[in-house]
Amino acid sequence: MESSLEKDLREWRENRGREMDAMAATREQLFPIPQAPSANRGGRRVRVNGQEVLVVSKARRPLSS
Repeated sequence: MESSLEKDLREWRENRGREMDAMAATREQLFPIPQAPSANRGGRRVRVNGQEVLVVSKARRPLSS
């Protein structure tokens, strides 16, 4: 049988989780994450060390005549 401290802790954790979910939803509405300008160029994305990286190519150098 749960002691009162264990019961209080479980209820606190449940309430805290609901509050954090509500705060995250509000934060997303107030401060939307802007799209990076490079994302519109259609680069290729790969995963490196667990992170997504946008692969871009170097600008071509003009041919000298």
